[in-house]
Amino acid sequence: MKIGIIQTAPNNCAALDKIATKYPGVEIVHYVDGCVWEHFEANGEQVNDKVQEILVADFNKLIDAGCERLGLLCNQIKPGIEKVQEKVALPIIVYDDVLAERAVAVTPDGGKIAAAAMNTAAPGAAKLAVEAAAKRAGKQIQVDAVCLEAAKNCLAETGSTELADQYMERWLRENREGYSAFILPQVPLTRMMPKLRDMETPVFDSMEPFIDELVK
Repeated sequence: MKIGIIQTAPNNCAALDKIATKYPGVEIVHYVDGCVWEHFEANGEQVNDKVQEILVADFNKLIDAGCERLGLLCNQIKPGIEKVQEKVALPIIVYDDVLAERAVAVTPDGGKIAAAAMNTAAPGAAKLAVEAAAKRAGKQIQVDAVCLEAAKNCLAETGSTELADQYMERWLRENREGYSAFILPQVPLTRMMPKLRDMETPVFDSMEPFIDELVK
């Protein structure tokens, strides 16, 4: 099975390929299109008709290449994906929608979910995805979009992902009783998952559930 994934930068390709090895017969076709991001930034970080036009062309190229599943690994260019979907024959799966659905599924009505990251953009977009998933599920769920400033500043000042991850892990563990689930919408934070598998509060990272959903 060929899975086509559109990204705006190549830095996550190797990690995705490693995850895909768990699924025999699965091949990822990476489509890294920096033009999408260039147009997005030039338009004030807003998705316009040009961005959608490029996405339509990119997804259809993946279909032409024999891909049977399509994914988008960037939630900032997700707005308006419904219009893109109208011109693409296969369903498009966006990674943070998968996280949202899974977190909502394990969260009781009246529960609380945190979308946590080391940047400001990813949690806000993921919060909207969780709110939409909760509405579809008929649940009242509180969603906190959390940018962990300590981790963000540590990474900016030291360049050490190891140190920054320690701040993130500490926050997750200290706040585990306050939430029914955590989602980590910042894609590279998948690297933290081996350290978090013992937590009783479910933690959903960006890449593993995404690939799992695409393989289904």
